[in-house]
Amino acid sequence: MLSDNDINLLAFTQSLELTTRDLYLTVVGLKTLSEQEGALLAQFHSHHVAYEQSLNGLLGKNAATARNEKVFIDFSSKLSKSSTPWAQLLEIENILVATHAKTIESIESAKVAALMASIVTVEARHAAILATLTTSDLSAALDNKAIALVAS
Repeated sequence: MLSDNDINLLAFTQSLELTTRDLYLTVVGLKTLSEQEGALLAQFHSHHVAYEQSLNGLLGKNAATARNEKVFIDFSSKLSKSSTPWAQLLEIENILVATHAKTIESIESAKVAALMASIVTVEARHAAILATLTTSDLSAALDNKAIALVAS
């Protein structure tokens, strides 16, 4: 059984995964993307769908039912102002990595912390791939300066 603390943290995490899922859905079909770029983004989208579903399974009746609208609107606006989505997607992935890593520090269940760690690992890989599309300076690209979001 999950503690109230874990439920709150996981529901917040799930809302961010729902948000990111929806953000990827808005960019997958951009006409400015090559076929390979679209396929890459579709794969990243499917990862966020899987994370949201995993969290839903853990939370059951306590599952989040909506994305984080504030984050979605903020990033939708950023994405609409750019011809390529790389920097904005990198930013959201870095925020997720920072947020999920911070969340792991407060999770009480070792099983839940392990799931969160597996999600962070893949999202950090997403960020690394996206970073290489934004700059050729690998050190600068991989330096995650994102600030973690906090569950309310």
